Amino acid sequence: MNPQPNASILVYTKGFGMRDQTTELVRGELFLLGGVEQIDERISWYPAEDRGKFVAYNSYLLRSGNDCLLVESGAAAHHVIIREQLRSQLRDGDIFKRIAVTRNEPECVCNIPNLVKDFGIEAVHSAPQMSALQFFPSDSAESRSESFDKRSTELLMLEFGVQCIAADEGESISINGQVRLEPFKTPLRVLPSLWLHDSHTRTLFCSDIFCASVSERPEIRTNSDVLGKDEMIALMLRELAIKFEWLSRGRLSGIIETLEDYFAKRDIEILAPTRGQVIVGAKAVDLRLRALIEAMKMLNARDLPLDASSALSR
Repeated sequence: MNPQPNASILVYTKGFGMRDQTTELVRGELFLLGGVEQIDERISWYPAEDRGKFVAYNSYLLRSGNDCLLVESGAAAHHVIIREQLRSQLRDGDIFKRIAVTRNEPECVCNIPNLVKDFGIEAVHSAPQMSALQFFPSDSAESRSESFDKRSTELLMLEFGVQCIAADEGESISINGQVRLEPFKTPLRVLPSLWLHDSHTRTLFCSDIFCASVSERPEIRTNSDVLGKDEMIALMLRELAIKFEWLSRGRLSGIIETLEDYFAKRDIEILAPTRGQVIVGAKAVDLRLRALIEAMKMLNARDLPLDASSALSR
């Protein structure tokens, strides 16, 4: 967590409308896609005070030369938006046949069948396991019998019409013949999850953590705010209370050490979650990484502010 500025980071927005814009995060290489929804009582990952604000459901297009990879399929409800965003970014001669996902959950994979139909996607890089919460469209006995073993992800992707390429620690995902994405089985999870780090763009595709930043207006998709330490820790505790409530009862020393080591060994200037604002800039990112560690240390010591303690004990 030693922030060094990356001159290649760029935030440039190209829009079709407020809710379906494309944002260029790193010049010519990393693009933010996806749609936006207004928060109401149906979206349980956000507190009541966020209702009326806007949350984005993110997909990311990575390009190297003419080889393109999409990280997260996006929500099926945003199928048309994502299709038009991709058509606006893909150039003649570009090769776009693969997707990488951080979780085998609907918000990360449910748009895959549409992308297969629209762009001829052939393969998905995915964690080689599912959870007990299966959502196979088929009700076949074979799918049910296989749903808890290591083949479950492969079966799901076959249902979607694509090959599953197992993404696991110690392996990597290449783009244009170059190693780009490094999978990491994060211990900070509810269901099986991967983080994907791209050292070239200094981006951490962080799945369902660092998702708490939402917007007053739908066109605001990135966040570079550098808040005070105490305020940032309080916000992180709130996010953990909503999504990772089990942390309040766990022994966290091992997880904390793993994450501290992970962050220390990687340059990260962009936090790219599945939903919420993308965090851009070395200082803004470093603040949030440190706040996560400090919040988890407080949870481990059971040394919480009263409001956080109340939230975590519900």
